[in-house]
Amino acid sequence: MFKENSNSCKDCKCRWRNFNALTEDELNLINDSRYEASFKAGEIIFKQGSPTSSGVFLTDGLAKVYMEGYDGKNIILSIVKPGELIVGPGAYVDNRHHYSLAAITETTACFVDISVLKKMVHENSLFAEGFLKDISFKSLQTFNKLVSFSQKKMHGRLAEGIMHLSNNIYRADKFPCPLTRQELGEFTGMTKESVVRLLKEFHDEGIISTKDRSIEILNKPKLEKIMISG
Repeated sequence: MFKENSNSCKDCKCRWRNFNALTEDELNLINDSRYEASFKAGEIIFKQGSPTSSGVFLTDGLAKVYMEGYDGKNIILSIVKPGELIVGPGAYVDNRHHYSLAAITETTACFVDISVLKKMVHENSLFAEGFLKDISFKSLQTFNKLVSFSQKKMHGRLAEGIMHLSNNIYRADKFPCPLTRQELGEFTGMTKESVVRLLKEFHDEGIISTKDRSIEILNKPKLEKIMISG
């Protein structure tokens, strides 16, 4: 649902940190080229294969970046929180999204004209460097996920997924799990049934506690050991 723009980019507490490299005039140009929309949990923000017309920045909520594979099987590449840029390599290749973005919780997103972002990359070297660093970091995350999927056993992949939610998304040992069991499987490269079975194993061994769609890490050193050993 489209909505009127709230605070300007200058005052936004969730603005992308690379915007700090912009001049006041450049930041105003970004602000003038954006629009906001709100999404309910499960709604598609943009679809794999659709045109890349905007860079997306969450200002509230969580969303998932995922690739639509064969036979309806998806792979969740990352979970996005406010203050991050979501724009794929297609913006500079074929002007197409090569993955989909969907809201996990109720979400508000800002859409910034991709041509304006490209203008900033062309004219502001500090912004361009930050842009490249952001894309490079996300590429490394994807490479690491590929290694995890191909070399770690299921216990290690699930432990890694739980640790990611704890350390990078919620920064707490107890948190509401934003993903369904199916999505947790798509995030860790396994079936829903395997996720349910392994969560019960971790729970029975006193590593985690699962209750009312929340997860609490009870034995973090052991969970970290499982994550590393795979």
